[in-house]
Amino acid sequence: MSWYQQSWWTHFVLPAVVCAGVSWFGLLRHFHGKGRLLGSRRSTALACSVLALMCAVAIGTGLLLPHLAALPPAAAGFATGAAAIPRKKQDETTQPYVKFMTLGIAWLMERLEYRMRTDGLTWCDAALEGVRESTQLRLLAHGVRQYLLERHQLGAVVKAVNATYDAAEKAIDAALDVQTMIDENCRTRWLAPEPTAHERFECRRSLEEARTQCVHLLLIAYLHGRRSEQPEIEALRAKLVPEDTYRSAGVPTQRGWFSRWRARG
Repeated sequence: MSWYQQSWWTHFVLPAVVCAGVSWFGLLRHFHGKGRLLGSRRSTALACSVLALMCAVAIGTGLLLPHLAALPPAAAGFATGAAAIPRKKQDETTQPYVKFMTLGIAWLMERLEYRMRTDGLTWCDAALEGVRESTQLRLLAHGVRQYLLERHQLGAVVKAVNATYDAAEKAIDAALDVQTMIDENCRTRWLAPEPTAHERFECRRSLEEARTQCVHLLLIAYLHGRRSEQPEIEALRAKLVPEDTYRSAGVPTQRGWFSRWRARG
């Protein structure tokens, strides 16, 4: 008997390998433009959990198929008819019965999508560390916009980049107007030349709104970019914030299992 005719190969290994390959391709297609499956340890663990659970379901289905003939016809009819029962519409989150019927795969997919987006926002926040002036934000937003428009020709991406850049420009202009008004008020007050607590709050609020819009612009670069483009993003930031100015190491590396392997090599 050949090795590929062993029962363990046909019942366990072969279904798991085929299911893992197809499932990985499906995950890549499903999460295209939504983040990176191996962007962090948590997202990597969730992606591996989805693959493992799908492989377990595939193996279990293959083992149970010979026993389906013993299923009573009434039970099969009840299960088929129950699928046609109308259900109330819910939010975009996965419905409870779907989570149950997919044996937890839908719940893991939902958590994976949330984790991938959180990884992107965390990366963008860290990339803006040390950028504390509106002028720096304006130059960074302009550089990221030019960088994206040179590399992406899709209409949807270009439209999103231009709309986000316009929103960032408006927020930066508003932050500059608030700062200019506060400086003018301080010059006209002889007894209290320092800004008040309310003025400091307004200045901080307007600057944070401008930073938020820049985060949205960087998020587009994260979602639609590649790991190989990391040095170019670092170069854009290094022009504004030298690495030794704020004790910042620049744009954070997009970690993953393969990135650590490349670093060792």
